[in-house]
Amino acid sequence: MKKAWQNFLTSFKPTYSVVVNTCFVIPGMPFKKRANRLDFEKGEFDEAKNFYDKVVTKTKEIKMAPAEIHLVKGKKKVVMAQNFGPVDELKKFRVDAWH
Repeated sequence: MKKAWQNFLTSFKPTYSVVVNTCFVIPGMPFKKRANRLDFEKGEFDEAKNFYDKVVTKTKEIKMAPAEIHLVKGKKKVVMAQNFGPVDELKKFRVDAWH
């Protein structure tokens, strides 16, 4: 009975995802963006948060810039975000490339 109740409550919890936008800048050429997204099941906030922390730590270690990392709740609500490098300056020049 407890298992059924837990499954019922889990069905109302939101999904989570980790989105990593990486931009490759080569002087004289238009920059390229790669977006990676990993989706988690309903109610798996702890797993998503752990993965987000690992991605942020690894990005700091390898000093990969510019990169933008988001922990997203549901479809659009950003719970946590981390930017590495001049992401904001690149968004000014090419707004359509980041959306």
